Amino acid sequence: MFEHSVKVPRHYKVAANIFKKVATEGGSVKNLLYDDKLKHFRTNVLYALITETIKHATDIDKIFENCGILAKEQRLDPWLAKILTAELLFGKKALPGKSKPELTILSYKEQFENFRSENPDEVKSKETDKGPLIPKQTKLAALALANLFLYSVAMFTLPFIAFFGVRHVLTDYYPVDQFTRNVWSVVSAVVVVNVIIAMYVYKAYHEKEYDEHGNEIDQHSYGPHETSKKPRYVRINTNLLTTSDAIRAFQDEGYKFIRCTSGSYDDYLKQIQGLTEYDFTQDYHVKTMFVFAPGTKFHDHDLYLNNQIILQDKATALAVHLLAPPSGSTVLDMCAAPGMKTTQVAAYLRNQGKVYAVERNDQRYQTLCQLVESTSSKCVETIHKDVLEIKRGDLDDVEYVLLDPSCSGSGMDFSVHNYIEDTRLAKLTSLQEKFLKHAMNAFPNAKRIVYSTCSIFPEENERVVTNVVKTSRAKWRVQDVKELLKNQWNNYGSGMYGSMGTRCLYSRPDTDMTTGFFLAVLDRDQKARDDEGKNLNIDDNKVKSMSKDIPNGKAVHEAEYASTLDEVSDVIVKKKKKKERIRSENESDIKNNVTEIESDLTKGDVETKMKKKHKKSKSKDDGNDQEFKQSVTEEVIAEYHQDITEVDRSDRTDNIETKKKKRKKSKTLEHDTGEDDNSKQNHEPEDDGLEEPSKKKKKKKKSEEESTANDSSVSNHLDFTEDNVKEKKKKKKKNHLD
Repeated sequence: MFEHSVKVPRHYKVAANIFKKVATEGGSVKNLLYDDKLKHFRTNVLYALITETIKHATDIDKIFENCGILAKEQRLDPWLAKILTAELLFGKKALPGKSKPELTILSYKEQFENFRSENPDEVKSKETDKGPLIPKQTKLAALALANLFLYSVAMFTLPFIAFFGVRHVLTDYYPVDQFTRNVWSVVSAVVVVNVIIAMYVYKAYHEKEYDEHGNEIDQHSYGPHETSKKPRYVRINTNLLTTSDAIRAFQDEGYKFIRCTSGSYDDYLKQIQGLTEYDFTQDYHVKTMFVFAPGTKFHDHDLYLNNQIILQDKATALAVHLLAPPSGSTVLDMCAAPGMKTTQVAAYLRNQGKVYAVERNDQRYQTLCQLVESTSSKCVETIHKDVLEIKRGDLDDVEYVLLDPSCSGSGMDFSVHNYIEDTRLAKLTSLQEKFLKHAMNAFPNAKRIVYSTCSIFPEENERVVTNVVKTSRAKWRVQDVKELLKNQWNNYGSGMYGSMGTRCLYSRPDTDMTTGFFLAVLDRDQKARDDEGKNLNIDDNKVKSMSKDIPNGKAVHEAEYASTLDEVSDVIVKKKKKKERIRSENESDIKNNVTEIESDLTKGDVETKMKKKHKKSKSKDDGNDQEFKQSVTEEVIAEYHQDITEVDRSDRTDNIETKKKKRKKSKTLEHDTGEDDNSKQNHEPEDDGLEEPSKKKKKKKKSEEESTANDSSVSNHLDFTEDNVKEKKKKKKKNHLD
């Protein structure tokens, strides 16, 4: 046997082994083909190849004797050589692979053809004896034409026979008037026509369907969208098999690999529509996915049974492609079962990172666990829980979120109806909005969310996304899928929901050759995320004061602690606003009182000084009176401001001393209360809830007392200044008299 680096296609080896058994041991080709070990092979291809070799076995022996190929190439397997020669001369007229046996047979191709041309009588085909073999598809077409001919003959002859027959009977045997005779004749003809149509419809309804190769189609295994001839998508499980090894494995089985086009997305769609039974190519977007011709079966294939390939539609695989988590990141699949996207994420991460797969239903959870284990998705951690019960603080390390909630399934192949009741649709949309809100708010470190449904109703898609994004506390932005896919897609969301709707993606069965699907990519606004982090930086003293209220003897959940921090921040912000408002009100009141007193004082003092100095300066002109009044008023106001500054300094020193005394008292009280709390070990959390309103009342009383104290200090301050001004006036009078 040959030792070579390139392997011989497997179906040639299998055909050679079966041909050897039939020739040496006897038996039927069909019995040997339908062995359990050969379930994953295409039996129709093997059967055609083996029967063609058996049919031309004598001619191949004569060709081998004349060329001496078996004597010259002693390491060549004769049974495999006969299979390859039959394929080259009487089959496809070419050999697809580049293995050593194939190259050897190709090197003798000219000798084979020369012998056939020089000895046409010796090399006879059995086709001349029994006639050419008619393909099954041609036979089916001929049978359909024959049936159509019979129905056309019946349609154009039987109604006339019925018409004239009834008329003859009525005229000869049942004499009636001419009108009734014509009516019964027409009725009989119409009845015959309807009977023929009913027979044709009945046969067409129960008639078997065949594919383009003449194979019968199982109508119960295909949905209503199968008429669009959707190709077969296969995802390579890169945890167990590389894409290059997968290509070689399929090539060994006789498939021909066609490289994906480097042109546009429309060129790719034309390419996959032209795939034949033996062709396959790589997907345009998801490079770990292969595309085969419609109707290709893999349920009995070795790679499928070993979980090295996953039968997954391209539309669902696009969700992980758009999520694009880097290696080492943490991903959450909120509705994970059956686990197609979960295992795809694990393969995308190369098992480097963390994937949380959450599922609530018991049976679906078992299916999820089995698929995760069989696909060697080692970085996946399954969680049997309702995802809505996961609160903030449980999975804070999540960075990327996949959300594929329950939906109407209107885009799937098994969806029979294109409508849904309003009540059920309303329940689904409310549930979907709840899931999406939870994904946005429960995971603070989440960077990207991919929301997807297998529905084509915009109520479950664009409307859910726009409603949740507009009302969410956290700021999220809908990414433009057109930019993420580099403008290589055709179907997008509706403009009825604004720019958010047009940024989403639809996959349509009739144009994209996939199942109906919807995708939306949401990214967290980085600026809003930074602002949230700054707002959470609360004073340490406030946090410590709240932590004292938590019982010492009981462990408190992290999520509750986080919620208390949020409450503390809200309370602090409200208190600051109240204090600023009180200060502004007090300052405005003080300014108003001061201006009133200044006006009163300046008026009185100016009048008294004017009277005194008017007596002394009667000889002065009236023009100098205005300058004199201005100088007097300036002197009075300057004296008044000096008095106010002195009083302010004294008040400040008094306030500082009172604050120091209050701090000393509070420290002593805290020390005493701390000792009392340490002595109490079994402290219930209900007492904390009861103490909170009392603390609020005390704080309100303190604020009221402070405001009253400020008002009283202002009034005392003003009285004091008035007394000082009066005393200074008396002193000036005495000095003037002296």
